[in-house]
Amino acid sequence: MKLSNKAKKNFEEDNEFYIKLGERLRQARRTKVNEFTGKETIIPLTKVAKALKNTYQQIGKYEKGENRIPLVNLVKISKFLKKPLSYFLDDYNEIDKVAEEFNIAYEKERDNFYKEHQKTLGTK
Repeated sequence: MKLSNKAKKNFEEDNEFYIKLGERLRQARRTKVNEFTGKETIIPLTKVAKALKNTYQQIGKYEKGENRIPLVNLVKISKFLKKPLSYFLDDYNEIDKVAEEFNIAYEKERDNFYKEHQKTLGTK
């Protein structure tokens, strides 16, 4: 898939996770197979958008990796497309590493905040 400039920026900022998640969303929309004919049907962006009470443009941005998919929307998408959440997340093997990096970044941010605001907060 060709990445847009915004998606490339996200990719460069280590947001590969959201790009892969968007690819899985697109794949999930295209994997509905008719039991009788065996034909693949594609669920239109507009139907997914309507189920999320969102715009089809926003769903398209999720698929392209241009915007991050909020967890609540991922759950709604999962239910609408009748796919388990693991369908969208299983391919990303480094989820624990990402969580660990997030926790480290959060702790650093918190520590910096407290250092900057010691006088205001009245702590030493």
